[in-house]
Amino acid sequence: MNVLIIHAHENPDSFSSALAETAKTYFEGNGAAVTVSDLYHQQFNAVGGKHDFKKLSTTDYYKYALEQFHAYNEDSFAPDLKAAMDALEKADVLIFNFPLWWFDMPAILKGWVDRVLAYGFAYGGKYGLYKEGRFKGKRAFLSITTGSPESFYSLKGMHQRTLPDILRNIHEGILGLVGFDVQSPFVAYAVSRITSNERQEILKKYNGYLQQHFGENFEQN
Repeated sequence: MNVLIIHAHENPDSFSSALAETAKTYFEGNGAAVTVSDLYHQQFNAVGGKHDFKKLSTTDYYKYALEQFHAYNEDSFAPDLKAAMDALEKADVLIFNFPLWWFDMPAILKGWVDRVLAYGFAYGGKYGLYKEGRFKGKRAFLSITTGSPESFYSLKGMHQRTLPDILRNIHEGILGLVGFDVQSPFVAYAVSRITSNERQEILKKYNGYLQQHFGENFEQN
């Protein structure tokens, strides 16, 4: 099994980083190959543009999505994107590991989505959508931290929205759209407001989550 963790937190001492390390340790301990793409450490450029391509098509009108399609067909993506695409193509499991900001992912991770899940590579052309998407048969899930407590995420809570509703765009409009079998998210609530012992309990729960969702894969080997 090949696992790709896209990690989007600037501080290596953060609880989000601890979640990424927990997943890495779990999967490697069971014999999987794990790649951690630490976007902040890489200084990943979140802004797509002409720099994504070694060369542009001969069309007179520049359109980013069409240039993505051309680059895929001509194998002319910039080296950083080609490396990211190769890692994604190789992965059996994709994990987005990030803090929830403004009901969404951090901009650096959204930039990864915009640039790496390119038209032609991840969808369009010979690839369909959803159940016919390129990454069908592969699994993905979110590992996230929140600033708010769990009680805020309900129709009667402070946010008046449930977390599944908040995450729907990522689950269905990104991961599901390109074919991933999307697992339920692992959520660590209000981690800046709890004790060190409580954080350790969350990490134990995360190990349990990973065992529950992926343990049978290792038992069959």
